[in-house]
Amino acid sequence: MAGVKIKYTKTERARQKKILKVSLRMLPLFEAMEKSLMSTINTIAERIEEIRQVIEKNNKKAEPWVAVMSDSHVDITSFISVNKIITKHIDVAGVRVNQYEGVDFKVEPIQADTPLWVDDAIELMKEQLQLMAEIDCLEEQIRLLEEELLDVRARIKLFENRRIPNAKTAIRKIGQKLQDDERLTIATAKVVKTSQKEGAMV
Repeated sequence: MAGVKIKYTKTERARQKKILKVSLRMLPLFEAMEKSLMSTINTIAERIEEIRQVIEKNNKKAEPWVAVMSDSHVDITSFISVNKIITKHIDVAGVRVNQYEGVDFKVEPIQADTPLWVDDAIELMKEQLQLMAEIDCLEEQIRLLEEELLDVRARIKLFENRRIPNAKTAIRKIGQKLQDDERLTIATAKVVKTSQKEGAMV
C-alpha cells in the first residue's frame, strides 16, 4: 500500500471488500489455469519426443540405401516437394493454436528407368517431412502456451502480492479509522452533553 492514499470512508471500505472478494474468487481460477497449461505443455513435449524417436528410427531404416543414393545421380529432392502444411485452428487449454492436419505434397512422375529404391525413398521422405511438420506445429503450440503461462503467472503474482494484501490492509485501516472516528464522535457528544447539563445547573 506504499504510496497509495486511502479514503477513510464506508464507501471505500465497501469497494475494497468487493476487490478482495473478487480477487479471492479469481485467484483459484488462475491457479487452475496455470496447472492446466503446465500439464498441456508437458504432454505436447512428450509427443514431440515420441515423434523425434520415430524420425530417428526411420533414419536408421534408411541407412542401407543412403549409400546407394550418394553413389547414384538420382536426386530424391527433385521428385518431391511440399506445397503447404495443412493445419486447423483449435483451442488448447484456452489458447488458440494451429493443429497439424497433414502435408500437401507435390510429387513428380517417376520415369520407367528410375531405380526401384526411389519409390521407397520418396515414401520415407514423405513420412519424415510429415513428422517434422508436426513437430513444427507442436513447438509453435508450446511457444503460445508458454506465453499464456507467463501471463497467468503474472496475474497470480498480482493477486497474491498486491491486490489481496492491499485490499486486506485497506479494509483494516479504514475499519480502525471509522472506529476511532465513531469513538471520538461519542466522546465529543458526551462532553457536549455534560457541558450542557453543567450550563443548565448554573
